[in-house]
Amino acid sequence: MTTTHAPYPKQPDTPETVAVALNMQLGANGQPPEWLPLIPAGTFTGRDGRQWTNPNPELILAACRAVGRDIPLDIEHATEVKGPKGEPAPAQGWFRLDDLEARDGALWGRVEWNDSGRALVEGKAYKYYSPAFLYDGEGQVKALKSVGLTNTHNLRELPALNQQSTPPPDSEHHENPERGETDMPLSEAMRAALGLKNDASEADAIQAIGTLKTQHQTALNRAETPDPEKFVTKADYQLALNRATAAEARIKAADDQAIADEVDAAIKAGKVAPASKDYHLATCRQDGGLERFREFVKSAPAIVSTEAATANKKPGDSKTSLTDEQVALCQQMGISEDEFRSSLDDK
Repeated sequence: MTTTHAPYPKQPDTPETVAVALNMQLGANGQPPEWLPLIPAGTFTGRDGRQWTNPNPELILAACRAVGRDIPLDIEHATEVKGPKGEPAPAQGWFRLDDLEARDGALWGRVEWNDSGRALVEGKAYKYYSPAFLYDGEGQVKALKSVGLTNTHNLRELPALNQQSTPPPDSEHHENPERGETDMPLSEAMRAALGLKNDASEADAIQAIGTLKTQHQTALNRAETPDPEKFVTKADYQLALNRATAAEARIKAADDQAIADEVDAAIKAGKVAPASKDYHLATCRQDGGLERFREFVKSAPAIVSTEAATANKKPGDSKTSLTDEQVALCQQMGISEDEFRSSLDDK
């Protein structure tokens, strides 16, 4: 890379076009190089007297990545001159965003040459290249836009890669006098998507995209470290669930034991037939069932006498005699006397 260092005057306050930069030779052997310096380090000057600075290539690199599209390598800055007018501006190669690097204060990029671009260089149709970039009123480079193959010089001593030109009167380049920047107009759809005003510039879009990326990263960070006042970890949730399940099981066991005790007491008191124990256990487990069973037992007469049954059992008799009340109860409940007698023998 070669630049001039003669004491040229500072650039005008209002830039003429974005497509002006330095001049660099593609290579003496006529072969397309792989890596190219794109924005020099520090301060550099063009043949037309304008001067630019690159104090931090990392900022330029961040701005390019914020836009989110690869950098085209075209012919004579067609991307900046013809593209806005709807004319063809085919790329001859590409600088992928992942292949842009900051080296010793300069911005470098690796070229993926198209067949057509490679042929232009190998056939010596073009010998130089020129980056087109955005810069502010102080001449500080803000973002790289494109790179062009050219044979028109802008340096004092060498054939230049880039053009010295003023945009055609009908081009859609525009200047922002407040920032001293010149850049491409934005489409209505892009302005609407980014929430920008009608007079927003590409620099505004880059800033808006950078803000969105920052907000997106902040949201990701919050998702990775949620507020403990609003969220719990899966392990803590599972532990609490296990404790609740265990407590529920203990309560259920205690309730089942209380129900069994109540029904057994009613059977012992002769208020409930032993054969109907399972029925009463089931009804007591229903919502409010135990309280209803207790009220029933309070008002129910003793319809089964275990003492009478024992008294009616004769010595040597394998069967227990039933009282008239017990026989009537068997008929009422639809069970046989043997089944009822068996329930008494179990007691």
